Amino acid sequence: MAGLRQYLSSESGGLRRTLITGAVFIVGFLIVGVIGIQVWEYSNSVAFCANVCHAVHPEEPAAFQDSYHARVKCVECHMGRLGAIQSVALKSTHARHLPEMIFRTYTRPLESATMRPAAESCERCHWPPAFHGDRVAENRRYQPDEANTFKRTFLILKTGGGPRQQGLGGGIHWHIENKVEFIAFDERKQDIRWVSSTLADGRTVEYNDVLNPLTPKEIANATKHVMDCVDCHNRAGHPFPSPEEAVDRALTLKQVSSDLPFIKQNLVSLLSANYAKPEAARKAAADFAGVYAAGHPDVLPDKQQAVQQAAQAAGALMEEVAFAQQGVNWRSFPDSAGHKGFPGCFRCHDGKHLTAGGTESIRLHCNICHSIPLVVGAFDRPPDMPAASVQEPTSHLATNWMATHRFQANDACSGCHGNIQFGTDDSNFCSNSACHGQAWPSVKLDAAFPHPIKLTGAHTKVWCNDCHKGVRKPEYKCANCHQPPANHFTEKCDSCHTSDGWQQSVATIVARSPKIPHPLEGRDNCLQCHDPVGQIKPAPADHEGRTTLQCRLCHTAAGA
Repeated sequence: MAGLRQYLSSESGGLRRTLITGAVFIVGFLIVGVIGIQVWEYSNSVAFCANVCHAVHPEEPAAFQDSYHARVKCVECHMGRLGAIQSVALKSTHARHLPEMIFRTYTRPLESATMRPAAESCERCHWPPAFHGDRVAENRRYQPDEANTFKRTFLILKTGGGPRQQGLGGGIHWHIENKVEFIAFDERKQDIRWVSSTLADGRTVEYNDVLNPLTPKEIANATKHVMDCVDCHNRAGHPFPSPEEAVDRALTLKQVSSDLPFIKQNLVSLLSANYAKPEAARKAAADFAGVYAAGHPDVLPDKQQAVQQAAQAAGALMEEVAFAQQGVNWRSFPDSAGHKGFPGCFRCHDGKHLTAGGTESIRLHCNICHSIPLVVGAFDRPPDMPAASVQEPTSHLATNWMATHRFQANDACSGCHGNIQFGTDDSNFCSNSACHGQAWPSVKLDAAFPHPIKLTGAHTKVWCNDCHKGVRKPEYKCANCHQPPANHFTEKCDSCHTSDGWQQSVATIVARSPKIPHPLEGRDNCLQCHDPVGQIKPAPADHEGRTTLQCRLCHTAAGA
């Protein structure tokens, strides 16, 4: 019995030691696990991404906090919403960036090469088949004139979406519901030279940049990207406003008074200038009040407070557009979700991506993604926006209609659009300042049909319709627009006249006619001295026989 008790006692002691060892291991494992989880969670936090890894780029976290995605973790976009094992494997690949961060060998602006496909990030919240519908958008803009004229532009954004079987795969999200591939030649995907789209009926259509085309071999060997959400919404998480956008926002929010003359123009000039160092940019903003002291001294007595308020706002706005790294600013981060400050949509819808043979372009239609914008004044009522699209005439459905309508417009268009008078004063449908009064980056309207003559001088300032009168290829002759006197000198107008204007043409005539016996100061009409066929008009009967020297006794070149 004593031996049995001794044996049991020894076994019990071993069991206790085993249990204690196991308990210590489990507790240690739990402690390490909890610490590991906390470290993992911290490494996935915005604080870690912004303050540890990306302290090398201080503007990105600031822009992130000013975005619609400020409550979304960085890793949800940059790594996607993946399982734990996939996330660990993916994050381990980021270790290659450590030497660059430690030794400061990175280049700026930084580019994210690890953005996940939309199916692993964006689409976990924004499911494409969900019907988004259309919405009315209002853009508030101030003009760079003395009164800072306030205008509002209204348009319907045709977001689109929905599954194809419901017929909702149109609008902006057509690019997601249908397969679109492209070849880009830069990291930011701004230089797109080849596009392929697979249509709902199964057809595949390819478009090549006719101004810089790719050969079949180059197309076959190039990397082709399938269009993704972030190819357009590339700044959704880190928006950097342009100086114009930043100033318009400040004026709209009353952070800057629009009563100050030329405040929009002056602030945009301040924010758009190139500064050698960030300190120089901040100093220029701090000295902004001096702009009005020097250029508008009459304003200061009555608007001293408004000027000081504008100077304070200038400092805050400067932080949004002028960055710590020399040479890096808001322009270093193209925004492809529109087509105003950067090419955006016009990377492809630019009029120069054509099918083989140049028969069709990628649709250059404003109203496939939004309605025709309507501009109203500050105190005008919002315009009536159509609740549904109307069926357009067949001519309007041509792929390059926006390019060709310039010279196809005629009186027949007035039935729908009213008076056909191109311009930018918003007085009628064809004088829309939101369309004609703008400069559109990268758009090449004439790529599909280059003009037969070079348009220079005064010819660059006329509307196409002024000469074409609704005819696509009118007969090329000056008399289409200019009516010369009967039997006027010669039918070759350009032997005397240039496109620079009448006064310049007179100078050309003088230069080409060195035999003119006296200077032509004050004479701006050849017909004052010549008849239509070029002969010098005879002197009055009582002057017959008098010489040129005798003429000068009474007459000057400027007149009788």
